[in-house]
Order: sequence, then structure tokens, then C-alpha cells
Amino acid sequence: MIPFRVFVLASAVALAAAFSFAQDPALGVPKSVVPKDGFVPTAAVAVSVAEAVLIPVYGKQQIASERPFKANLSGGVWDVTGSLHCIPPESPCPGGTAQVKISKRTGEILFMTHYQ
Repeated sequence: MIPFRVFVLASAVALAAAFSFAQDPALGVPKSVVPKDGFVPTAAVAVSVAEAVLIPVYGKQQIASERPFKANLSGGVWDVTGSLHCIPPESPCPGGTAQVKISKRTGEILFMTHYQ
């Protein structure tokens, strides 16, 4: 009779091997499509992604108050920042805005914060 620990260990190794083979493109598993312009091809998409990740953290009202968001592309990374609304516009005002850095190619969130 096989000891239970050996059985569990052997089963875990077998499952790990099966999952690793299932992920191997050489064995017929299709590779993911990557759009030629990346998953985040435009500034408008970058702003939408940024708002989607900011709202759960900072709240819908806070993020809405920072519209319009601006997106600048540099080195394949979108830098999305909110707008600080001061009255009058040229006067200094307290507060800060959100910033999100997003990979144009993969859509990965590389950085996110909200300045004070």
C-alpha cells in the first residue's frame, strides 16, 4: 500500500505537469492574439482603462471630479493624469490628481497613485 503522503505528492506533481503541458503552444494550445497597435491603442482607451482601475480605489465622485483626464504616450507607456480645477484657474489650489501608467502593448497597469 502506498503511504498517503506519497500519493498526495505524486498527484500534485502529476497535476503540475499536466497544467504545464496544457500551456505549451507547441502542443496545440493557441497563442493569445495581440493587436498590432496593442491592447491600449489610443488615448481614449487609456483614459477608460485608467478610470476603470481608479474608481474602485478612490471612488466614483473623486475620479469624476478630475475629468477631463489627459493621456500622453512615451516609450510604449500611457501616462494618464487627472485635471485639478482651481477657481480662478490661474490661482494655486490645494489637492492633487490621480496618475496611472499603462502598457500600450499589454494593458498592464505599471503604476497608480493619487497625489495630495
